[in-house]
Amino acid sequence: MWRRTRPDPAAEAAWAGFLGFARALDEGSRALLATVPSARRPGAPLEAGVAGFLAGLDAARAELAAWNHPALADAQTATAAALDAAERRARDLPAASAVLDFEHRNELVAEVLDELLPVQAAEQAVRARRRQPARAGGRQTRQGR
Repeated sequence: MWRRTRPDPAAEAAWAGFLGFARALDEGSRALLATVPSARRPGAPLEAGVAGFLAGLDAARAELAAWNHPALADAQTATAAALDAAERRARDLPAASAVLDFEHRNELVAEVLDELLPVQAAEQAVRARRRQPARAGGRQTRQGR
């Protein structure tokens, strides 16, 4: 019978912090996505969606340190750069889309959100770190031996 390895407390704390970060970022992204009209709704005003998105980015930045872990430094750096790039594009969005038709405006919204793709890699890094066993306590052993 194998003993279950103990989870790394630092990795578990990083995961919990990442969940708070992701929640804040998701709320901001939803505000921006709400500006895209559909067959059932006209879509929220672009300026309000951008303001909500920027508020979500600010909230996510506040949570960035919550998933601090030495093994995740590169992922955090890439994520911070992605947040900055998305913010720059979002701030330019109202002026850039003022003269565009529906489809081209939606493409600009998608480009803003595409800047956040490094966050997916960061999530994978946090998950991978979480699956690694705690270092203290040694290796797995069979009971009774």
